[in-house]
Amino acid sequence: MSLPALTGSGLLSFLDTFKFTEGYYSLKSILLTLSFCFLLRTKNIEGIHKEPPGELGRAIGLDRIPEVKLLRGKVAMLSAGGQAKTWLGKQSKQWMDNAPGLAGVLYVDGHENPYFGKNNKLPRKYMSRLRLALRGTTDYWVNDRLGQPFFSISKSINTGMINSLKEDIVPRLLNDVPQQPSGAQLAADRHLHRFMIVCDREIYSPGFMIDMWEKRVAVCTYNKYVTDKWDEGEFHAHTVYDENGKAETILLAERAVLIEGKESEKLKCPVPQIRFVATDRGMEVKVGKKYTRKKRQLWAREVRKLKPGGHQTSILCTNYKLPIATIGQYMFARWCQENFFKYMMEHFGIDSLVSYMKKEIDDTAELINPQWRQMDKKRRGLNRKLQKLQSKLAERMLEDDILGTKARDYNDKQSQLLEDINILKAESLEHKNDMAKVPKRVKFSELQEDEKFKAVYNERKQFVDTIKIIAYRAETALANTINKYMAKPAEARSLLRQVFQSTADLNVNYDKNTLEVSIHHLSTNRDSKALKKLCADLNETKTLFPDTNLTLVYKLVSD
Repeated sequence: MSLPALTGSGLLSFLDTFKFTEGYYSLKSILLTLSFCFLLRTKNIEGIHKEPPGELGRAIGLDRIPEVKLLRGKVAMLSAGGQAKTWLGKQSKQWMDNAPGLAGVLYVDGHENPYFGKNNKLPRKYMSRLRLALRGTTDYWVNDRLGQPFFSISKSINTGMINSLKEDIVPRLLNDVPQQPSGAQLAADRHLHRFMIVCDREIYSPGFMIDMWEKRVAVCTYNKYVTDKWDEGEFHAHTVYDENGKAETILLAERAVLIEGKESEKLKCPVPQIRFVATDRGMEVKVGKKYTRKKRQLWAREVRKLKPGGHQTSILCTNYKLPIATIGQYMFARWCQENFFKYMMEHFGIDSLVSYMKKEIDDTAELINPQWRQMDKKRRGLNRKLQKLQSKLAERMLEDDILGTKARDYNDKQSQLLEDINILKAESLEHKNDMAKVPKRVKFSELQEDEKFKAVYNERKQFVDTIKIIAYRAETALANTINKYMAKPAEARSLLRQVFQSTADLNVNYDKNTLEVSIHHLSTNRDSKALKKLCADLNETKTLFPDTNLTLVYKLVSD
């Protein structure tokens, strides 16, 4: 059932990328085995021993599937020398070429993978879904607006999403995204962009948005530090549609906003600067020196959504071509990527470690200074204490105004609070000055020996994750085919999981050169009817079973 979708998603494409020695099990047999097991919700290679080897072996055209030990060896062989990275790069380029409309708007987000190895003390990072600070690595995923992944990049040293976008993701997208405007078109239209990146607040940075626009890459993200509210008369109703085609009416407003980068370029030599200053004696000329250039600026679009309770969600966007409703639709569709992470963790186990192998880290690699991290932790603790005391003082002052009493013990407590606040302010200021003397980032070679660690060997995980990506895209293609035959399209994936785990009969018809797959009926007649229509659609693809001239024919046993 899943074979046409897997081949359509590129599972058996670019196999010449790998250096593989053929044996009893071919490269296609290994890939099919892993794909089928992941679709059956086996989350890691070790769990494959629970699957029936003989029954699943018939699905790949052999008497049994490989043993776990053999699979691990083959995965190590196929991951060596950067083969997995090259394979995923070719696959993602092909997926973008096949869907240029989806590749024009890309969603980027990070996903933290906990690391439970005891012999490698990776830096701790806060994992919001677990509400804990754990050791782990970070994967940055690039998806389309339907939630389908294009590729992921794994980082043992997390330098932040902005740095990862600048150094790894955007240069790759500039080469891979299809149908980008030419240099002449970009020069002729100063509002034209190559593609758009949509992220959460983690990439909010005027300097980053200006950097991206210099490459003509549009950025869309949530706005930070919003203190004012727009007049509700500016908001107008707009109709947007989600990925399932469901319409929703939202209230949106738009203004142009000038954003300014924090950094300013230092000049090699000071430049004389003449100013005219009004004085009591009239206009006077003053000559000074200028040491920096003017800060970079860029006009952006600020779009706000008004919620029923009066809350306004602010969006910053440098895409000057999209209608306001489409910007809101793209930004609020970012949850498709969160849903993708949740689904992949639950059903495909993207958090699972494939190997505990380690590799050395380049001495020139930069990371957060452990000393600065400890000082920042203390700073946040002092700020929390200060806010708590200030809240107490405000409550007491409010009670004093309401009750109109000033008892001696009451004033003593208030005076004590003021004294504690002043002490904390002085301590916080002193600590802030000490932090300014400590660099935030250091090179790996500058760490103390007891603070050094090794990077996680991610090549094998990237190979396994690539197969999981292909399996997910294949399941998505099947869900998009079968959901139009269902009364509740949202249940398409649960129906497919039932289909994957159902029994079927395989029969080879040598006269017609077909391999008939007769699937047993499902739990309800309604589901069986939808499955029958899906079989008809799959038969139209005329997919050949790998390495044979047999055409796959799907049907129900009663047909």
